[in-house]
Amino acid sequence: MSPEALMRMASHYLARYSASTARLRDVLERKVRRRCELRDAPVPEPDEMRALVEGVVARLTRAGLVDDAAYGRGRAAALARKGWPAWRVKADLARQDIDIAQEEVAEAVDLDEAAQAARLAQRKRLGPYRPGEREPYRDKDIRALVRAGFPVGLAKRVVDGDVE
Repeated sequence: MSPEALMRMASHYLARYSASTARLRDVLERKVRRRCELRDAPVPEPDEMRALVEGVVARLTRAGLVDDAAYGRGRAAALARKGWPAWRVKADLARQDIDIAQEEVAEAVDLDEAAQAARLAQRKRLGPYRPGEREPYRDKDIRALVRAGFPVGLAKRVVDGDVE
């Protein structure tokens, strides 16, 4: 497979999806393998394929089309809007091999854990945001917030309406 064909694949992928360098690397390696298998062509050696993919990823990074810091900030902000706690956002970024500074994550995420828990409760209609009778669902709502990664005490305060 030629570097030009791989560049076209990468450009097409990036036109549709936002991606980190690690994610783009995985996608391109998978596409190379799949294309070789479909055409009954020999799959390149791992070192050869890695060098080919790295060259394309490096070109795209230099061109500014792949930026891990910007992707990480955007991902952190999106997860924060969903009400994820800061530690869970950081874990998600680490799982995706996105290495951005702690300050950048803090900038994108509202570090007030109580506000994050209240945001999640509102989004999922838990506790004070539940329509109708709330008391029968109190324990269930607390468990939902704890499963999302919030401490039990904070979950109880949010469900009881003591946090805004």
